[in-house]
Amino acid sequence: MNEGKSEKVPLGKRIAFAFGEVGDNTALQTFSFLIFTFYFAITELPMLWITVGFILWCLWNGINDPLIGYLSDRTKTRWGRRIPWMAGATIPLAIVMILLFTPPIALNSDIINFVYFFVILILFDTTYTAFNLNYNAVFSEMFVSMEARSSTGKVRISFVMVALIFAFLLPTLIIDDIANKNPDNIDITISQYQLTGIIAAVVIIVSYFIILKWGVKEPKHISKDAETAMSFGKTLKTTFKNKSFLWFLIPALGTWIAINILPTLAPLFMIHALGVVDSELIGYVLALQFIVAAVSTPLWEKIRVKKGARMAGLIGIVAWIIPIIIFAFSISIEMVFIVQIFNGIGLGGGLYFYDQCIAEIIDEDEVMHGTRRSGIYYAVLNFFIRLSAIINFVLIGIVFSTTDWQTYDPNPNVDTILGLKILIGVYPAIVLGLSLIGMYFYPIKGDILKENRRKLTELHGEKQKGRE
Repeated sequence: MNEGKSEKVPLGKRIAFAFGEVGDNTALQTFSFLIFTFYFAITELPMLWITVGFILWCLWNGINDPLIGYLSDRTKTRWGRRIPWMAGATIPLAIVMILLFTPPIALNSDIINFVYFFVILILFDTTYTAFNLNYNAVFSEMFVSMEARSSTGKVRISFVMVALIFAFLLPTLIIDDIANKNPDNIDITISQYQLTGIIAAVVIIVSYFIILKWGVKEPKHISKDAETAMSFGKTLKTTFKNKSFLWFLIPALGTWIAINILPTLAPLFMIHALGVVDSELIGYVLALQFIVAAVSTPLWEKIRVKKGARMAGLIGIVAWIIPIIIFAFSISIEMVFIVQIFNGIGLGGGLYFYDQCIAEIIDEDEVMHGTRRSGIYYAVLNFFIRLSAIINFVLIGIVFSTTDWQTYDPNPNVDTILGLKILIGVYPAIVLGLSLIGMYFYPIKGDILKENRRKLTELHGEKQKGRE
């Protein structure tokens, strides 16, 4: 879309900004990949305790995420609104990544391990949200034109592939017995999990330092919107009255349900349902899907340019549904690798529409209210991402409990294996099917999108003149 002038972003700035994806995805995907398997199979915390822990975690998110988003939008410092939060979260998040895998197992108490598990969930969510929410918010504020967002977005997605090496491949190279098939080596396995957490912590510190030093510079005319921020109650009220955002939440929730279920159950599914012996293959399978998703970005960008973000989302979801079912009922590891290529293409569409649509929604909101409120929108989205995990864990708990896998057994029965297949394939396919409804009714398209872009360009011009 021609906005009157080209907005070129230097490659160095794009690369430095994209380093945030390395730490961000290393933290999130390591957590998603290992947290359930570690506390279920290694710590042997009963499934009921794990489910309760995640439900309580969700309740915390209902308070924590909107509050951080609201406070971020109102933050006034010489460095802007977002940078102080990102800098403040860096070291705490790195420490939490190590603490994830250091529960007091030696005390041999489910209650003590549960309390530790719950506290760690709270600490992870708080520190991760403080960085991630502001990192995403500043993206839509630093890069306003579609050209700038697209060029920077492609570099960001490329750096996701680097993060996947640390999140998916490295753990399977370090941890020999990822699902505790041989309990006699439990001490060695725990130390290997802890080493993984230490490496993740180092990656987070290094990558966050790079983005904070060279990748982030908040536009002064937007960071000053803190002065006109709404009250907390009005902020939430106007956010949830935004029809575009409400329709978007349906496919956003569905996308994250599908994204989260695979790494959560991949170790148990591939070891017990597919009979995979080599842990490294688990990492390769997971990484392949995300790598293909990143490589497919130019395809989805072309669709977005010609048809818009909404149509890219619709096509991406449809392309994802069939292979995700086939994956669950694959009969060999070779078949899994082939199916993951098609899964990755669908995932690429899901991730692409997600980033583009939320930026469009924040743009529209700024046009409506005159103040850019990226923080609260990403806060609500973060809550829905956590909600997707809760929904997944509640269903996992129900399936495991009804198939006699309330506590970990390295030799699950046939019903449990079937349950794993349904959870990792049929269930996310149904959710993605429902997501099509929300994506279909998403209203920012065509003339509405063009008008929003025109008004936004005028508004930013007025803000720059008024604050020079």
